[in-house]
Amino acid sequence: MFSAAAFAAALSFISGSTAQAERIVSIGGDVTEIVYALDQQGRLVGSDETSMYPAAANKLPKVGYLRNLSAEGILSLKPDLVIAAPHAGPAAVLEQLADGKIKVVSIPGPESIAGVMQKIDAVAAALGVPQKATTLKASVEKRMTAVETALKAIKTPTKAMFLLAQGPGGAMAAGKGTAANSMLELAHGTNVAAGFDGYKPLTPESAVALAPDVIVVAEHAVAMLGGLEELKARPEIAITPAGKNNRIIVMDAQLLLGFGPRTPDAVATLARAMHPDVKLDLAEAK
Repeated sequence: MFSAAAFAAALSFISGSTAQAERIVSIGGDVTEIVYALDQQGRLVGSDETSMYPAAANKLPKVGYLRNLSAEGILSLKPDLVIAAPHAGPAAVLEQLADGKIKVVSIPGPESIAGVMQKIDAVAAALGVPQKATTLKASVEKRMTAVETALKAIKTPTKAMFLLAQGPGGAMAAGKGTAANSMLELAHGTNVAAGFDGYKPLTPESAVALAPDVIVVAEHAVAMLGGLEELKARPEIAITPAGKNNRIIVMDAQLLLGFGPRTPDAVATLARAMHPDVKLDLAEAK
């Protein structure tokens, strides 16, 4: 997350209407998804490397990774507005954009359904289309209500754990204060790693103590750890009830952790895998 000074510098160029901005760079997969969901993609001239959904976003010129942006790459696209997730950086890049008199809007990033609504409002306001936010939020709310109604049938939350790869040599478990923890809770799971903050390396000893019945892992983490079969064979995985019962759920990280307009779908997908006996169909709630 960029510094308070950089944040203030970026915000200093937000004053005035952004409704006429026609050359926009979006930074953050969730931010880009919202721009598309608001049907404003025709104004995008670039995005960062985390912006991979929808598929059309992959065709946009890329300006670097979310936390390692290229000022030169952004400036070369001659944007009149940059809409950025709060973790965008480094700070020097944001400051350079501000120095170049480019309007920069930082979008709030709470990892909750209320946070999704806040993001939608903020992006729509930056784009000058606040009326479109109302329709999009109503869709998200309707789908999320359908998910929550279906999940009321669950009486006992599933003991779950979310893993990210710590390079090819190991995995890290998500504790409290993470997007993964919020998602597990929304899907009526109990995060067995909620006793610590952030991410910590998973060892065979800690895996035994945590004893998850379900392990959720990001697709790219599976690839980094050598594939699904290699993951299942790792001692810290095989020793758990989840490993012994082959209850490993693999999901796209942006869908699961992005907290964008697809969050109800992410919760539904995760909940179906965690609670196979629960009927959950969002088709009628579109």
